[in-house]
Amino acid sequence: MDDSSILKALEEMGLPEKAAVIYVTLLGKQKMTVSEISRDSKIKRATCYEYLDILLNKDFISRIPVGKRMFYAALEPRRILSDFKKKTSHLEQKVSEMSAVHEAAVHKPRIVFYQGKRELRNIYTDIFQTVTDVYSIFPPASFFSNFTLEDYDDWDKEITSYALKSRDLFIVDKYYKKIKEIRDKNSIAAKNKLDKKLPPSFQSNVDVLIYADKVALISLRDLSAIVIENKDIADLFRNMHSFMWKSL
Repeated sequence: MDDSSILKALEEMGLPEKAAVIYVTLLGKQKMTVSEISRDSKIKRATCYEYLDILLNKDFISRIPVGKRMFYAALEPRRILSDFKKKTSHLEQKVSEMSAVHEAAVHKPRIVFYQGKRELRNIYTDIFQTVTDVYSIFPPASFFSNFTLEDYDDWDKEITSYALKSRDLFIVDKYYKKIKEIRDKNSIAAKNKLDKKLPPSFQSNVDVLIYADKVALISLRDLSAIVIENKDIADLFRNMHSFMWKSL
């Protein structure tokens, strides 16, 4: 009998090493006293009691009183395996339930609402803190209904300083040329910002930002926004942006 492989198998079933040694010691005998178990297993008598209790609680052994003496015997290994399978079957069911809860938590979109100019700046700050490409659809006229040219200049300089790679689709309006002038001025040494014009028929007051696993939808006219954090949704918006980009 290969005791080392049996001990390893018992430990994989959740038995402490010394408990496994005691069970293997009992396997070769009909029944044994604690003194005999201690002698054959080379485990101290006081320690044997501790691990015998573990084996009893796990139904690996039985206790047999004979007169005033107490003996211990190993239970049939096939019975132990059967009990172990029942326990693991129950565990598998619980793991499936826990996985379902985790899956729902991971894939459930996290949505944050923002209101007001100060809070909207937090969205742009969040972009600077992520190491990722940024995709946008930007309406210049709507931006300048609540922000200044200096605001855009500062924001664009900050994007350039972080060396973020961006692909920006611009809605063409009366501020488009001014936006381009600011970008070109700030990006003389930077090759990380690309942009294209959307057709005149495309109109919107919403600044769309896609970065990491997030999509920010910013209504620039009423200074409100939602940021959706969800990989599947972010991937969808990225794919739509890429489709638009290639078609221009």
